[in-house]
Amino acid sequence: MDNILQVEAIVKNIVGDLNVKDYVNFKCISKRVYSSWLNKETDYIYFSNKLKQIGLDEETIVEPSENKLIDDVSYNDISVLNSFEKIKTFNKQNYLTIYKVLYQTFNDYCENLYSNKLANFFPVQYEKDPLQQSQILQNISRFNVSNNNDFEYYTKVVTNFKILKEIFINSCLNEMEINYNEAEYTAVGKFTKVLLTFGEQNMVIDFFNSKIEYPSVPTLPESDEDTTSTTDNKSNIFSDEELVKTLKPLNEFVNKNISVIDLLFEENYSMFTNFFESFIQQSLIPFVNKILKDDRNEDTFINGFPSIYSHVIEEFCTNLDFSINGSINEEKLDKEQRDKLFHKRVYDLLNVYLQPNILKYLDQSSIQFEKNILKQFTNFQIEQKEKSENEMLNLTAENSTIDINENQNKDGDKYNFLDSFTKVFGITSKTSKAEQMNDNLTSLMNNSLRNIKNLINLELCLSIVRQTQARIDIFLQFKTSMNLSTLINEKCENIFRILIKCLNENHIQPAYEKAILLLQSYDINDLPINVSNESSDSKDVTQSVEPLVNFAELINTSDIILQMISIFYRNEMVTKKIIDPTEEAKKNVWQSGLLQTKKNFESAVDSFVADGLNIGINKLVDQINHTFKTVQLPTDYYPPAHKNTVEIKPTECCRKTITLLDNHCFLLNGATDKGTIDVYQQEIGKRFFNILVEHLKTQIISTEGAIILICDMNLYFDFFNQKLKQKSIIPYFQALKNVSNLFLIDGKDSKELGKLIGDLNKFQGIFSQEEIYEFVQRRQDWLSVKRDVEKVMYGLGLKDCVIM
Repeated sequence: MDNILQVEAIVKNIVGDLNVKDYVNFKCISKRVYSSWLNKETDYIYFSNKLKQIGLDEETIVEPSENKLIDDVSYNDISVLNSFEKIKTFNKQNYLTIYKVLYQTFNDYCENLYSNKLANFFPVQYEKDPLQQSQILQNISRFNVSNNNDFEYYTKVVTNFKILKEIFINSCLNEMEINYNEAEYTAVGKFTKVLLTFGEQNMVIDFFNSKIEYPSVPTLPESDEDTTSTTDNKSNIFSDEELVKTLKPLNEFVNKNISVIDLLFEENYSMFTNFFESFIQQSLIPFVNKILKDDRNEDTFINGFPSIYSHVIEEFCTNLDFSINGSINEEKLDKEQRDKLFHKRVYDLLNVYLQPNILKYLDQSSIQFEKNILKQFTNFQIEQKEKSENEMLNLTAENSTIDINENQNKDGDKYNFLDSFTKVFGITSKTSKAEQMNDNLTSLMNNSLRNIKNLINLELCLSIVRQTQARIDIFLQFKTSMNLSTLINEKCENIFRILIKCLNENHIQPAYEKAILLLQSYDINDLPINVSNESSDSKDVTQSVEPLVNFAELINTSDIILQMISIFYRNEMVTKKIIDPTEEAKKNVWQSGLLQTKKNFESAVDSFVADGLNIGINKLVDQINHTFKTVQLPTDYYPPAHKNTVEIKPTECCRKTITLLDNHCFLLNGATDKGTIDVYQQEIGKRFFNILVEHLKTQIISTEGAIILICDMNLYFDFFNQKLKQKSIIPYFQALKNVSNLFLIDGKDSKELGKLIGDLNKFQGIFSQEEIYEFVQRRQDWLSVKRDVEKVMYGLGLKDCVIM
């Protein structure tokens, strides 16, 4: 035996399996063994292992100021309750003292457990405080780990400890039951904390859940009005008052349980989230789904969900009481910050459970939105068509009455709608009937022309833009998390595309197509003839091209709509960060789908405007030609020889033409951009110049009439130079002024006339010598001056040529 104990490894292995009592006795067996192996180093290894098993930390460096743990604390200050609060570390200098204190504190309790002596287990001073008792049990269990090298002793202590713990926990549960039923929630909270110290979270949760009776799915209070009859007239299928009445009791239920949870759990265990999720699943979501399910109306969900969502957020987030238990581990924040974070968590949690409905709404709402817009545009077109038909019917009825009155002595034949309508376009020889039917027809045609400017309904477009804004705002309130953020941005972009598509295809495009057809069908020669020949009646016919005037108003309206869309794009899509302007800036127009949609719309409108203006200018030219043909008199530039005096002023034809130009050249001012206006005015100027040249080549101009011609050319020049101020076309009319001077030269100065024809610089390079020659041929005395003019121009005359 002595030989065995001389082996260090064997001795230390034996020591490792001994409890404290056996280890102390083992040290007394042999003085030689004690001095050889069982020295202070072995003690340190033995007891430091036990202290580490208990959970104390070993200090590697001992500071003098910290080496006073046991010296400054008497044995009486360390109890079974506070021992591990006061003793947390050890070192080579105090390890044995610390273990002795702990051993003396807990060994008697371990012995009682080993012997199964559970009666009066706790000291008298702790008998009435379950929280202290639970801490004591936790400390005993912790200390007992140091006895695990004595397996039989350790396991028996653990077994009896579990029995005692179970008895203790059951006692706590009974007390919780009694106090909860009596609404003594502070007392229940104490026992809750006890159970949590034992790690019995599931037991506490089960107890609390067993006490909560979640509200059954509520039903909306009956409304005084029939919901089926009001659904079509309301954006929501139920009133806000009904929702508040229904959700208020649920809000009160949650707030009541928040106060209970805070008392029971405080900040010891997060119970609020568990409770709130159960409430959402069992009461709130079933209620939402129930009232949104209406087989009678497929739009119930779309019309009702936004209102329900906002009220749910208001009642169960905004109006929800703050919970301490719902903001655990945030003690460092002030109350306001904790409150804000708490409600943010609640908001996020609500949106997690409402997300399926949000996704459903986003999908269905876009479809419904497009249908609603199309319906509004369709209704507008139907109203316009009915209005036009009513005007036609009224005109037909009026002319039918005329026919009936005239033929009242006949057999009383009755004419059907088509017969009467046909008679609208027939003019009888009787003056009174002709005048009345002319008035009716003129009224019908004027109404059609005036309707051009009404083809686009600005108020309807503004209303639809506002509806788009409202729909996007609804979408954005669901923008609660990053995973939904991208999807909602895409849905908002889609709503914007629907707006552009419907505006273009169902309103702007049909309006311009109809307007262009009316422009194309307009013919000054087809306007009703004024039978009475009153000058006042005929004046209006030649003063304006009414469809062009109305088309300009249509352009102005569409320009306002384009500006609305641009403002909407900037304020809604960019400012609200539906699209990222920094990312969009990196893309070209073709890469940016949304921007491309907007640009395509603008290009489509520009194309319609260009086509319409081109036709409108053609009609203006026709109107001017009509004025030339009907108002310009042959005697304007070739007054009769017997007329001694000629009033020097522009002709009536010139004045009316200037009025026409003045009425139409500035139609686009304020309606579109300056570039378009310049192109429009320059095109009118050039086209007018061409027809004026052609017109002058049809006139016979005398020397006396040249004065009037110069007056006309000066008036034309002044208009383009001083009023229109388009520099590119001023040279054309300056050249015409100089051409008109050629007719003022007396026939006696025919050679001088020939010289002037050859001076091309005088005509701004606009006319060639041949074109000037054509003008001069319109002189009344051309035959008498022709020889001299040609001789100057070509060096010889026709009579100078001899055929050999």
